Amino acid sequence: MIRIGTTIKRLRVEKGISQKALAGLADLTPSFLSLVENERRAPSIAAISRLAMALDLPAEVLIWDAVTLPPELPEDDRRLCEIAKLIVRRIYESSQDHSARQETS
Repeated sequence: MIRIGTTIKRLRVEKGISQKALAGLADLTPSFLSLVENERRAPSIAAISRLAMALDLPAEVLIWDAVTLPPELPEDDRRLCEIAKLIVRRIYESSQDHSARQETS
């Protein structure tokens, strides 16, 4: 299952962006973003791409972060998937930090 709305809301809050501001950056209405964040509407691929861009991360990272693992998944497989999600996130964050350091040099 993919909980894209929950993930978008978590990332938005982590970045300290208001719902209205994120909606504006992604060219969406605040009411539509609210529906998405509350898992009441599914955003299109285009909307996901714009939201990812507004959150300053690749759409692939946003989607991967939104994947919830099925409860029947064996514990070893669950741990492996969670570690993979963490690695993807950290590699992306590390590349962003590296790019920012190069820009200030």
